[in-house]
Amino acid sequence: MKHRFLARYLLAALAFFPLEPIITTQVLATSVFQVAQAKPAYTQYMQLGYNETRRRNYRKALGYFQQAERVRPGDRYAAAAIRNVTSYIQRGSSRNRIAFVPGRPGRVRSAGTRGNCFQTGQFLIPLTPTDKEAQRTTAEHPTFFFYIPQTSVPVQALEFVLQDDNSTDPVYKETFKPAGQTGIVSVSLPANQQALQIGKEYTWTFSMICDSRNRDKDSYVEGKIVRSQDENLSLQLKQPSTDLDRAVLFATAGFWEDSLRTLANLRRQRPNDPEVQKYWEDLLNSVDIKEVVNKPLLPCCTAQK
Repeated sequence: MKHRFLARYLLAALAFFPLEPIITTQVLATSVFQVAQAKPAYTQYMQLGYNETRRRNYRKALGYFQQAERVRPGDRYAAAAIRNVTSYIQRGSSRNRIAFVPGRPGRVRSAGTRGNCFQTGQFLIPLTPTDKEAQRTTAEHPTFFFYIPQTSVPVQALEFVLQDDNSTDPVYKETFKPAGQTGIVSVSLPANQQALQIGKEYTWTFSMICDSRNRDKDSYVEGKIVRSQDENLSLQLKQPSTDLDRAVLFATAGFWEDSLRTLANLRRQRPNDPEVQKYWEDLLNSVDIKEVVNKPLLPCCTAQK
């Protein structure tokens, strides 16, 4: 009898409580559960997509990346992978080993050039996929590549400046001796300099100084770079793979700087390897930098003392 009385009392008491908080709590709990379930599914699909990309199974990779994008609509890593893997399929994987599709294509070759260092029709060319968006890197201390064509006057010096967009003081500024010939030069952010912060955009400027007394005659180019982290890519890169595999994975994930730097290092190590040269050509051709694919990588740049 006592138990029956308590049960009736509790039922009567519950009748006076609104149901909305209970329903809201249930909805919130369901949402939290769904979010918790979504992350493993997204991670699984991205891992499978990267793994198939490494194996050059691009159609299977595309399916996994599309599944990941469905789990996380608008995810930039899934979107970049879909763009690049689709490009592999459209171009034909048998003819193109690697390709890169920027999120915002387009470049203005002569933008920034204001001096008269070059012969007519020649321009300083940054090896970047586009000037419409920041190139992405995973590196704390990235490397920047530039093609220097024939000049009409002697170049006195080269200058590289990396600027934090939120500060007036440069993160890194250095002057280099000119290469003395046409070709591709590279500038790396030294290991003893401040590392790039994740998620922060930086502006870089590369100048050819033709007249140190009048810097208005400089020929220069500029662009942006941002350091990002893709945990799924990082996990995939830990799997056994060649440097060419790594270059493909970086390009697929949208990390231009890492992919270009990997292939440039391979060109230096294996200058007579036709497969390495083919990957290098395919990557540059995919972003319309065709005129530099056969240009030499110069031993530059050394800071001036």
